[in-house]
Amino acid sequence: MVRPVMRRFTSMQSRLFASLLTVALVTAPLHVVYAAPSVEDLYTQGQEKFDAGDYGGAADLWAQAVRSLEETESNSATRQTIMNLSLDAYLRAYRADDDRVHIDNAKALLDEYEASLEASGEPLTSEIASEKGKIEDILAELAAAAEPEPEPEPEPGPDPGPDPGPVHVDEKPGRGLVIGGAVMIGVGAAGGGLLIGGVVGGLKAQTDFEATEPFTDERDAVRKRGGTMNALAITGAVVAPVFLGAGIALLVVGLKRNRDARLRNVMLLPEAGPGYAGVGFSGRF
Repeated sequence: MVRPVMRRFTSMQSRLFASLLTVALVTAPLHVVYAAPSVEDLYTQGQEKFDAGDYGGAADLWAQAVRSLEETESNSATRQTIMNLSLDAYLRAYRADDDRVHIDNAKALLDEYEASLEASGEPLTSEIASEKGKIEDILAELAAAAEPEPEPEPEPGPDPGPDPGPVHVDEKPGRGLVIGGAVMIGVGAAGGGLLIGGVVGGLKAQTDFEATEPFTDERDAVRKRGGTMNALAITGAVVAPVFLGAGIALLVVGLKRNRDARLRNVMLLPEAGPGYAGVGFSGRF
C-alpha cells in the first residue's frame, strides 16, 4: 500500500510563503466599483442647492442629469423638464453675480441638447425656446460690449471762407506814390503859374495905374486889377513850394520802391559757351 507523502513546511518556509502572499495581495490590481449618481439623486441635489440660493451649482447638477439621460421616447419628457430647470437656474445665476461662465455653460448645454434632438426630429419646446432666446440676447449684448468704441470724429474747424485765389504781388509797389507825387507836382506847378502870372499882372497894373488920370474910373479899375494880381501872386507863392516839395518827395519815394521791386526780380544765372563763361542777369523791368 502506498501512503501519501505529506510534506511539512519548516518554520522558515512558512514565513517565506506568508511574505509572498502578502506582496501578491498588495501588488494585485484593485477593482473598485464606483456607482454614478442616479438622475433622481442629481435632481434632488440640484433642488437642494437651488433652495439654498446656489443657482449655478443647481444648474450644473441638473445639466449633468440631462446629459446622463439618453434621448428616447420614454426619457423625452423628463429631459425636457430638467433641461428647462437647468437653463432657468443658469439665467438666475448670471443675474445674481453677472458671471459670463453661467451663460457659456447654458449655451454649451443647449447645443448638446439640440444635437441630441436631431436624430428624433423633435423640436424644442416653447419653454426651452424662450430660454434659448434669452441666452442668445445676453450673448449678443456681451459681444457688443466687448467691441471697442469707435473714435469720435474730429470737430470741423472754422470755415476758412471763400478761396481768395492767387495773390498777385504788385510789381510796382510805389505806383500810388508816383501818381500822388505827380498830381501834387502838377498842383505845385499851377501854383507857380499863379505866382508868375500874379507878379506879371501886378507889374502891368502898376504901369497902367501910373498912366491913368487920378480919380477916374479907369484908375479904379486898374487898382482893382492890381489887387487881384497881388492876391494871385501871394496864393501861388504859398501853394507852389508846398505842393512841389511834397510832390517831388512822393515821386522820389515811389520811384525808389519800384526800382527796389525790379531789383528783387533780377536773378544771376551762370552762362557758359565755347570759349567763354560768365554770369548773366535775368529779370523783369
